[in-house]
Amino acid sequence: MNIVFANTKGGVGKSTLAVHLAIWLHDQGKKVALVDTDKQCSSSHWITEAEPKMTVRVAGTPEICLKEVQELARDHEFVVGDGPGGLDDVSRTLLILADLALLPITPSILDLRSVQQATGILGYAQGINGGKPLGRLVLNKMRKRNRISGELRAAAPGLGIDVAGSVIRDLQAYRDAAQQGTVVTRMIREAKHAAHEMDTLFAELLSGHVRKQTQNFTNKEMKHG
Repeated sequence: MNIVFANTKGGVGKSTLAVHLAIWLHDQGKKVALVDTDKQCSSSHWITEAEPKMTVRVAGTPEICLKEVQELARDHEFVVGDGPGGLDDVSRTLLILADLALLPITPSILDLRSVQQATGILGYAQGINGGKPLGRLVLNKMRKRNRISGELRAAAPGLGIDVAGSVIRDLQAYRDAAQQGTVVTRMIREAKHAAHEMDTLFAELLSGHVRKQTQNFTNKEMKHG
């Protein structure tokens, strides 16, 4: 299963979510790879530090992105793609290859506008692939008593894409995890609230997919074994 985190702007938490999802799946015993297409290479550096055994690839062009994702998909149950800050040809390639597209959005009027652009590209990929990828909006860096956060929650359902019911708050634990080269789901004592958020979000987004993908991968290995 190919999962991509995409948006037209940076700073929305694509890399943080991509790293956490990849390691969350890895810690469940799944065979996972990460493809980092962002120029800053934040997710690939983070993953390498947090989980050196995980397969990581960096792809800066559409051609390399296509090659890496297709090759990794043959040998891994899940390929997680961290898209660049923008919707260039690399992002389009990731979306066309994806089964699930996750669009993080933070409490900002600029993010609302960026999602409107991103849903257009998502529709383009869906038109090519007969409805794939499935799209989900993820409310990220939300603040409990912040007016813009409240407005975003209210506006999200009208953006033309399904919204995940689980949200990720703006907690210090996520910044601590990045500084320590780990993820909040491995810091349960120090970051139990953040770990619970990630567990809840990923369980919602991948409900049924983890078991189904594992069975498909097992059947494929038996067929070619």
